[in-house]
Amino acid sequence: MTVPVFYARPHPGDSTLGVDPALASWDRAGSPGQARSAAFIDGVYAAVAENVRATSGPLALRLDVGLADTVPLYALNDLDNYLFPLVPKLTERTGRAFASIWATKRHAATSSVGVGAAVPVDDPCGTYTFEVTTTASADTTAFKEQVRDQITAASPLSGRGVALQLAFVVGPRRAWPNLWKATIDALGSILGRDDGAREWNARDGRIIDLGLHCAVDPAAGDGVTIAIRASAIGEEVTA
Repeated sequence: MTVPVFYARPHPGDSTLGVDPALASWDRAGSPGQARSAAFIDGVYAAVAENVRATSGPLALRLDVGLADTVPLYALNDLDNYLFPLVPKLTERTGRAFASIWATKRHAATSSVGVGAAVPVDDPCGTYTFEVTTTASADTTAFKEQVRDQITAASPLSGRGVALQLAFVVGPRRAWPNLWKATIDALGSILGRDDGAREWNARDGRIIDLGLHCAVDPAAGDGVTIAIRASAIGEEVTA
């Protein structure tokens, strides 16, 4: 059985984005939200396409999102919503899959993106180190319940910000980006929930440093293994 693999954070992106990062939009085609998302994807593709072609082996992507000082850092603007559908669209356009995806958000005037080789590293550990397995489809409540039920020993991390890494082991037919949101939604015992929030409304806006990793195991079938590493973190994210 393939074990979860963690990859190093690529060096800071060397391409400053000329467009604002856009959150995923489920609005109708032609809406302002869809237009912003399309412009963001186009901008990232233009910035990384050459490096994607020049980099052999597994790929790592790094996105550093700059937010205005007036925008709350630890609420809303969920990092996984910047990455989806960005990463699937990049894979579609470049013909290259990504083994590791990193994203940060901070108060800054600019945003940047970069691509490099995905370099395996030792387990980063963390305040919480869980390994969970799922068998349900990611678009079902059962998937979230399976994750939730295996991390009941956790209680919400103190402080405001959270650094989270998720390392997935999936079968070759799995589109692993489809697992990101459902997994994070199930981490309420780690991230906490606002008063009165529904079961799957975890405080994922607290995540200011996110690493997502993937290893493919032909024997995994429909099963998914997820290594969860989470710690409290301040505003500054190091390179």
